[in-house]
Amino acid sequence: MKKYDVIIIGAGPAGSSAAYMLARSKINVLVIDRYPFPRYKPCAGGLTVKTFKSFDFSISKEVKYSTNNVVASYKNKIFHNISGNKTLTKMVERKEFDNFLIKRAVDSGATFLDGTKVTEVVWKDGEFSVKTEEQFFQCNYLIGADGTNSIVNRTFNIVEKDLYGFAIEINCPLSKDNIGKFNMTFDFGTIPNGYLWIFPKDQYACIGAYTTNRKMKDIQKYLFDYIESLGLVPESKELKGHIIPYYGIYYKQPDFPCILVGDAAGFGEYCTGEGIYYAVKSGIIAAEVISSSIKSGIFEYRTLQRRYQKEIIRGLKLAYHIGKFFYSHLPLSFNLLMSYLLGGILYESASRGFTFDQSFSKIHVILSSLLLNKSHISNNKYYK
Repeated sequence: MKKYDVIIIGAGPAGSSAAYMLARSKINVLVIDRYPFPRYKPCAGGLTVKTFKSFDFSISKEVKYSTNNVVASYKNKIFHNISGNKTLTKMVERKEFDNFLIKRAVDSGATFLDGTKVTEVVWKDGEFSVKTEEQFFQCNYLIGADGTNSIVNRTFNIVEKDLYGFAIEINCPLSKDNIGKFNMTFDFGTIPNGYLWIFPKDQYACIGAYTTNRKMKDIQKYLFDYIESLGLVPESKELKGHIIPYYGIYYKQPDFPCILVGDAAGFGEYCTGEGIYYAVKSGIIAAEVISSSIKSGIFEYRTLQRRYQKEIIRGLKLAYHIGKFFYSHLPLSFNLLMSYLLGGILYESASRGFTFDQSFSKIHVILSSLLLNKSHISNNKYYK
């Protein structure tokens, strides 16, 4: 049996970010993931500005595609191409990107066990016991970064898993004639309470469907019909699906040193389904609070809750209510959002890396930039 200061279960962006920060602080940290790395991860792989600004190292070698424009459409008929001179999104391949992040943590001093399933977690006498199929570990602090089916959350019932959506996706190879033809696209109105997407990479495009509905019939048909309308052929007929959790808006940190991060905490955004930013951000916050707690000798759980509330939950709650209104009032809400003013605000906010709540609190900064046309934003409307 070996003891660590911190054990992290799950090596996605949340767990890897926490491990990297802790290892840099010379804290003895173990990361365990059930899958051998590199492993496939169903995810569109779009990194928003606020996401890649969160890293203190370069991710340039992992970027497959970068764009300064976005196409928003309604029922694949009415299109708005909003563009400017600032980067909006960088696309990565999650299999490679997640492997890159955990390697950064290992290079900084973290220990990593992949292909290792955690079978039991116990909190007793002020310590955690973590059992795998072959080994047994102990630690003082535990981070659950093991997704929506988190064994950590199942064990300690930190947050109820009662609010979530769903997404499916598939990759479509691009011919030489098609490379560069497709823009980052969101099509609203076709999928009930959600959207279809196109995320171009280097040699292929990730095409997917997102819905805030827990269950929706015919979602596969919607996606394959959309792919056919684009003139593309999917690489297979096997779609990859994943849950988008929103229940993190009700997250309450317990007073013992176990923290959930990323999808395990339910930190998914209702409007867009974005999760990577909140995974990275929560991992960083958890690591910083644990580092401070180790120095003080007392688990600062109230600090963790305050930071989650201010830096994550407040924005997610606002996104949840805005998303409810948006999807319930289509096409009116789409037309309002695609107006020159609101479309410009959306572009400027995203290009600055603002969360939903930051966009409201810094609206004067956004409007000032729009009036001075610093981002050279254009909004071209066309029909199919």
